[in-house]
Parts: sequence; structure tokens; C-alpha cells
Amino acid sequence: ASVMKNGKWGFIDTAGREIVPLVYDDVHGFYAGYASVMKNGKWGFIDTAGREVIPLIYDEAQPFFDGEKAQVRLGDQSFYIDTQGLRIKD
Repeated sequence: ASVMKNGKWGFIDTAGREIVPLVYDDVHGFYAGYASVMKNGKWGFIDTAGREVIPLIYDEAQPFFDGEKAQVRLGDQSFYIDTQGLRIKD
């Protein structure tokens, strides 16, 4: 579950143990093993171990709702990326 303390977000497990440090300014829940997270105004993705697996470079990032792609925005461009962070061609 996501949790906020002192204005920072992270994740805890069902026993209340911190599994992702509370260092993010905003988070979305986990979908398909990834959560979109925001720090210093930029979004990216972490895995369930808390590793930043897709760099925090986006101005917006939606979760991987379908497990395969997530919509992101970089400047004035909006597009989809796959779970490797690669842009999906239209």
C-alpha cells in the first residue's frame, strides 16, 4: 500500500513494513509490478523491490493499467512506453 509521512510517499507491505522508502513527492499504485512515482517534478517507474527501473524523466506518467504500456508526457509530446521504458511506435 502507498503511504505518506512528512510529505513524502513510499510503500509498505501488509505487515506495515516499509518496502519502498518514503522519498517520493507523489505515487500511483502498482500495476503489473510497476508503480509510477514522482520526485523533484519528474515521473518514472519503480518495481516492487523499489528499484527505479524506468528513469524519472517524464512530466507525467500513467500506470501500466494493461500490464504492457503506460502513457507518458515529455514536454508537449504524449506517447506510450513499454515496461522496458522504450517508446511504442504509433
